[in-house]
Amino acid sequence: MITKAVAVSGTVGKQVFASTVPVVLKGYSIYCPTSAATVTIRDGNASGEILHEGQSPLDDSREFCFKEGIRFDKGMHVKVLGIGSSAYLYIN
Repeated sequence: MITKAVAVSGTVGKQVFASTVPVVLKGYSIYCPTSAATVTIRDGNASGEILHEGQSPLDDSREFCFKEGIRFDKGMHVKVLGIGSSAYLYIN
């Protein structure tokens, strides 16, 4: 398993994996030391289907685990909102 860090990405988000790289998301954690945070994970690109959205309050970290994992065949797009926040994806 690998851990992939994704920093604050504004309203657009970031293409973390391309459509040519199938991946399985086993979980992720949110780190938010200075503000509340929201992480939106989409299948494909910025207009793809939202497969998971997680939130964490100020100065708290949250972890989301998926026993079976979530498979992404069209690519993975992640948007992190919250000053100073970041998400750490657990990829199998």
